[in-house]
Amino acid sequence: MKTDQPVNQKPEVEGISSWSVLFGRLMWFMIGPAILMGTTYGIVTRGSGWVSGLNATYLITVALMVLGRWNEQRSGCATLADGKPATWEHYRRYVRYLLPIVGIVWLVANVVGNHVLRSDS
Repeated sequence: MKTDQPVNQKPEVEGISSWSVLFGRLMWFMIGPAILMGTTYGIVTRGSGWVSGLNATYLITVALMVLGRWNEQRSGCATLADGKPATWEHYRRYVRYLLPIVGIVWLVANVVGNHVLRSDS
């Protein structure tokens, strides 16, 4: 603990000290959502079927986002936007919201791309 820190104040969360934790944070926070947006666009515009490389990319990205958030939480350096430490309840809430939302987006994208916009001659 720092010597200039008051006794009744909790120590701040340590900074990221590992490349895997940094990648995990970037994956769930920035890279993953960007990949999901691009992949969703591709699923809608190409309509390449329910089993395709785009769908696999989408599902793998979701898995990497959950794993990235878990890795960051496990490391002990996960923080909230205001700098306070994140708890395991924050992680569980993230997963509880993420999975249904990305599932619905994936389903709608496939229905629109494979059935609504499909241009079979």
